[in-house]
Parts: sequence; C-alpha cells; structure tokens
Amino acid sequence: MRTGWGARNNSFFLLICSLLLGLFLATVGGYAQQSNPILWGPILGAVGDDFVAVSWNTARAVSADLHYALASDYAQTGKWSDTLSFSPHAGIATIRLGGLSPATMYRYQLVIYEGDAVYKSAIGEFSTASKNATQFSFLVYGGTSTFPDRHKFVADVMAANDPRAAFVVNVGELVQTMSVARLENFFWAAGPLVRNHPYLVVPDHQDAGNPLYYETFPLPDGGGVGNKEWWSFDYGDTHLVGLDSTVSGQALAAETEWLKADLDRSTAQFKIVFLDDPIYSSTLPGGVNVTLRDRWEPIFRATGVRVVISGKVHMYEHLYVHGIHYIVTGGGGAPLLPPATNTTAGTVFIRYGMLNYVQISVAGSTLRVETIPVGSVYNNTPHLAPSNNPIDAFTITTAK
Repeated sequence: MRTGWGARNNSFFLLICSLLLGLFLATVGGYAQQSNPILWGPILGAVGDDFVAVSWNTARAVSADLHYALASDYAQTGKWSDTLSFSPHAGIATIRLGGLSPATMYRYQLVIYEGDAVYKSAIGEFSTASKNATQFSFLVYGGTSTFPDRHKFVADVMAANDPRAAFVVNVGELVQTMSVARLENFFWAAGPLVRNHPYLVVPDHQDAGNPLYYETFPLPDGGGVGNKEWWSFDYGDTHLVGLDSTVSGQALAAETEWLKADLDRSTAQFKIVFLDDPIYSSTLPGGVNVTLRDRWEPIFRATGVRVVISGKVHMYEHLYVHGIHYIVTGGGGAPLLPPATNTTAGTVFIRYGMLNYVQISVAGSTLRVETIPVGSVYNNTPHLAPSNNPIDAFTITTAK
C-alpha cells in the first residue's frame, strides 16, 4: 500500500509541478511579450525643403503608425492630421516623410502595435529647411563614446539651450564599437536632441564600412557606401559637407574627386566641412595630418570653404590656417584628454578638460561661431559650467 500511495502521490506531485511550470512559462512569456519592442527612435535624419527622414529600430516584428501634423494645428487641437501606417517589421525602419511645406514646424509621434499592446514614443518636432532661410542656427559636437551618462549630460544641455536649432551634426567618435547595444545607449543619451532635430553624422574609424552605421543614420545624398559615406546639402544659402576621413587609396581619390565637383558647383555664401580626423591639431605629429591637408586643403581654399570642424580629439581647439577656421570639438562625453605640452602654428584658442559643443548661427551675410562650455568632469562626475557664455567665438561676413 505504501508503494501504491507513494506512486500516486508522486504522480500527483509531478502533475502539480507540470501545471505550475506551464503557468510560470506562460507568465514569463506574457511579460516578455509586453516589454517595449522599441530599441531606439524615432530619430530624425536628412532634412530638406519638403521632407525629413525618420528612423527607428524594433526588437520584434511589429506594426507602426507615424502620426504628424503642423505644430500650430496640433497645439490647437491635440490631434494628428496625417498618419502613415506600416505592416509588421522587425529591425531598423527608415522612411522619407515627404510632401511637407518649406520652413514649417511639425510635430510627430511613433506608435507601435503588438497584439493588444500599444507603445507610444514621446512627441517630437522638427522644422523643414528652406532655400530662402536667412536666419537659423545649428549645433556641432563630437566625441560621444564610452560614457553615455556624460553624453546625455551634454546632449540635454544642447537641447535645452537651443531647442529651435535647425539640425545637429556629430563629427565622429560616436560609440566605442558600432553595435546595437552601444547604439541603444547612444540614443538613450541623445534623447530629445535626435528626436527634435535632424541629426547628421560623419564616419569615424570605429564606424567605417560597418553596415549598421549606414542603416541606423538617415543621411543626405553624396557618394561612397550607399551614397552616404560622404554627403552634402544646402540649408538656406549655406552649403554643408560631411566627409569620411578614414578612407585611403582609391576610395580617398574618389572622395576627393567628388568633393571638388561638389564644392565647385556650390554658389552658397558659406561653405562648412565636417569630418572626424582633424587636419590641424596640436595632438598630431608636427601639428598636421599631411595626407588630408595635401588632398583637401587646396580644394577648400580654391572653393571658399571658411570653416572645417572635426571631433576625433577629445578637447576643444581652434586654429586659423590659410584663411580657414579649423575647429576640433571632441567634448561630447568621451574621456577628455589631459593638456598637451605644446601648441601648433595657427592656434587661436585651446581648452582641455571641458565638455563642450559649437553653436553656429547664420543671419543674412553673417556667420557666427560660438563654443559653449557644458561642464567639467571630476570625481568621475560631470558638473555644469558656471555659465553658458562662449569660451571662444568668431564672426565671418560675406559681401555676396
């Protein structure tokens, strides 16, 4: 009898365990299914007079609606005037939101559907470009790798100080390695900056040739990999060029040929170039990247480029060489460099140990460049600068 009762008790026990295990797995599965599938986004990319690029990434195949409306209409009604719907899709999705009006502010929101679950992004906003824009500002920074919390510290200050900036350019050293996990941290840190401003990047030595880089960031048309490795576009009467400073050999020759043709075609009153590697810096042997200087500086000088900005070196530096302002702004959150023992010819201003970004303002025939201090890092914690007064500034005018 004991054996029989024991067998029946064991069977009953196993049945209960099986039921509990099934309930546990169903519950875990339910919780997993309810986790937010949005890895990042929405983020803004290339912008024009009648369009903006929007991108996001999801961990699972989900349906999506992208709602948008004139900012003025949404402010009055709280309702979306247009919606684009997308079938279930997993991974990175990029769309060109077109048919927009020039120089107009819009609001938008991404809504994800998964079964009965609905996930809504924060509401973002952006302004389209205009060929007739005569007054606008934009922001430039770099060196955002390694410490997402410090990057967030800088990005939040940028978003708060200039919420109506037309766009943002990150000049390299985005993340330590180009991976989904590190990009999740990157976009968490960038937050409102990428949601509310068209966000453009140039490749650095960690990103070069990595398909994830080109899939993630919707960039203007240009050349090289996917016609996005180097790019250019106009905002008002300002021509902006993003270069890949990591290439060599035939790729560098092709990029140089493209660069010359692109700058020759432009009749803009201001021409600005962005790249990761500095051409001049006190951190370089002899103070100069000879290869890039010999390839590109003659083109810059012949076509009227006035400002060249890079981000590889984690400091701030301003040099003036052959009529061109060369700026290094690598204070976006990466480990800051200790002071060097020397400066190079052409140095106007140099600052180590300072988180920073650059604000560029165009007003008619005047271009104003100001370097804004965000803070310093001590005891491994970023601390706000006492004020946002520029630590370096200059003005360029044209009689065009």
